[in-house]
Amino acid sequence: MASMFENMDHQKVMAILKDDRTVLRHYKRGETVFDPRQYNRCLAYIMKGKATVTLQKEGQNSLPMRRLDEGSFFGIAALFNRSDEYVSEITAVTDLKIILFDEDLIEECIRDYPNFAMNYVCFQSERIRFLNRKINLLASTSSHNSLTGYLLNAASRFGEKFRLEVSYSELAKYLNMGRSSLYRALDDLQERGVISRNGRNITLINYQALKKSQ
Repeated sequence: MASMFENMDHQKVMAILKDDRTVLRHYKRGETVFDPRQYNRCLAYIMKGKATVTLQKEGQNSLPMRRLDEGSFFGIAALFNRSDEYVSEITAVTDLKIILFDEDLIEECIRDYPNFAMNYVCFQSERIRFLNRKINLLASTSSHNSLTGYLLNAASRFGEKFRLEVSYSELAKYLNMGRSSLYRALDDLQERGVISRNGRNITLINYQALKKSQ
């Protein structure tokens, strides 16, 4: 929970956790946590388990956006706005234990605790950078550029060795390309010594070459 409560006094953090506006929730594997119509105006923290974030588009396949692991915050898009809908769907990949911090409590923390306010701003900034990378990726008209953009985005989050968050079939749908085209593009990068892969495990051997190939 350090990303939001970093550099805060321990007693103040404990007071927040014991506040009546802090709620512990459990979700079973496969259960929807948030969706566009049903969500909580809360900042959420995953104490245990994993979840996945997908973008739902009417009449189209859902787009996998990212995986939320233990220690992740989410729900920030539900706070401090007048929209009646949440931006995506969050589903439990495993059984989940989540802490929900009510919007009123978050507002109070921003007002009363400068370190919390700065942590909140930094978290928002990172989300904006992440979403900008996603927009650039989705806007790409080239299958090759879409793939390299996806790999660069993954490397920026996980490092140069990572495991794909989705299957190759799901990745092909996400990048709006056929599976055969995806495999050809991956094989091309591997033959050129830019990446190596073993199943869904990817290693970026030549990061700069991959960046230049966009």
